[in-house]
Amino acid sequence: MMAGVERPRTGIRDNEVKKHLLAEGVFQLIAERIIDGDLAPGARIRDADLAAELSVSRTPVREALQRLERIGLVVMYPSRYTEVSSVTDDSVHAAREFAGYQAGIIARLACPRLTEDDLETLSELISEVSQHIDDPVACSQARHRVIDHLAAHAGNPLQQTLIDDATPALARALRALPLTPEQRPRVLTAYGRLEDALRGRNADAAERAFRAVYDVA
Repeated sequence: MMAGVERPRTGIRDNEVKKHLLAEGVFQLIAERIIDGDLAPGARIRDADLAAELSVSRTPVREALQRLERIGLVVMYPSRYTEVSSVTDDSVHAAREFAGYQAGIIARLACPRLTEDDLETLSELISEVSQHIDDPVACSQARHRVIDHLAAHAGNPLQQTLIDDATPALARALRALPLTPEQRPRVLTAYGRLEDALRGRNADAAERAFRAVYDVA
């Protein structure tokens, strides 16, 4: 080896990648349990118990819980336990507002980048929203798939990361927000306007339409 040239420490890098993937997996698992209601509001989570259940060290569990606390799904009491937070009117309002504005930005970014195939997929996803409009949980999931599809084509990794990190909090809060019979026609009309705007490459109209889906100005 040439003098002064340090050999790449691939072993260390591999370990860092493995730790990140492990912590991400634990984060997704706990988040899914909270969203599905397996871990109900007020349920206590002890990192030692969860680490033993998953056959991992406490470190990735703690990292996952810290991330979940940052997005409001849990409350941590140091040296004691972690508790699943409750869904409140304020948290639902914050999630709806965030989803509306961020979805609008995503639609604007994705608008010039969507291919005809992408638009056909989008049309199918919007049809799923219509099909499940009477089922709060299925409809919420369908709406998230529309956001995910557009976010994947927004061409902005920072925006994608922001949405990925917020998705568990949005999924839990918004599934608790069923559409009333009076709201459903407005939402479906807004989705129709969104599709028309994207097909017409009208980014301004697409942003306004997606905000209208979530009833934000």
